[in-house]
Amino acid sequence: MEPEILHEQEGLRIKRNGLNGFVVATLHYTADASKRSQKWLDTVKQGMTTSKFEREYEISYTAQFGERVFPEFLAKKDLIVVPEFEAEGQIWAGFDYGARNPSSFHVYTYEGGCFYAVWELYKPCKNIPEFAQELKGCPYYSRIKYIAADPSLWGKRTHNAAGEPESVANLFIKEGITKFIPGSTDESSWIGIMRKHWENEEPTFKITQNCRGMLKEFEGATFQDFANDRLSANANYKESMRDKDNHALDDNKYFFNSQPIVAKGYKSKYKQDQASRWYGWGGTPHKHGNMGLGGGAATFAPGNPYNPRRDKEFAK
Repeated sequence: MEPEILHEQEGLRIKRNGLNGFVVATLHYTADASKRSQKWLDTVKQGMTTSKFEREYEISYTAQFGERVFPEFLAKKDLIVVPEFEAEGQIWAGFDYGARNPSSFHVYTYEGGCFYAVWELYKPCKNIPEFAQELKGCPYYSRIKYIAADPSLWGKRTHNAAGEPESVANLFIKEGITKFIPGSTDESSWIGIMRKHWENEEPTFKITQNCRGMLKEFEGATFQDFANDRLSANANYKESMRDKDNHALDDNKYFFNSQPIVAKGYKSKYKQDQASRWYGWGGTPHKHGNMGLGGGAATFAPGNPYNPRRDKEFAK
């Protein structure tokens, strides 16, 4: 039942709810004639984020709760999102575990100078043996070099069939999922990686249309938005992402922070690619940096501001 409009003028609307009879008045700042000028608006907006202004002054119930982490994704979505295809390049994967929230598993490849996310399993892992079978059912599973996973998987405890406590990683290993490596949780470095991939006219990381969970999360990713302005002005304040709807983002983070290395022949073929220059493919080998395993800070190889080298472990 449509509400009954009782009164309406600039900045003020009064209506009666058709279901319960409640009368609701909505008062906008433009009801005050002195607050309708652009000068007043510009003054109020100083020091406020766009989302905060929309929530507090425009009465927007759909405004984001923080600034977008990847505005580049929306600006270049038509170039980043591509049709599904059969990957022929080298294959890696990322995995973020969730029992009540979605577990996120994505397959990544590198072809023609560009990384792609090409396959997705995005659902809660309510039963590890059943979920492991779905992982093995991935058409790319036999070609995966490694699965960069949440490092807490090795410390996170659940109960096995005998009722004894056991790490989630061990339970997956018992089901034949043996390609796990602990991923790095370094968020700021990963954000830098993604922005580098999307800063130029042609993106160097793309996502196929069938990876719906990942597409949704990249589109909705925002930074935390603190109501206390003093907190954001504090010298110790550190900007971080909202810890919500970020399962695919986490598996993407573990993958890109793992320093993917392609086969030697492929390195030579694409040694002039942008990704090749970032990751040092085809150059003189260096010892890789600390991966930040267990949540510690990662360190990075010389000339590579974002990623550690893993040549000895994964270049075969």
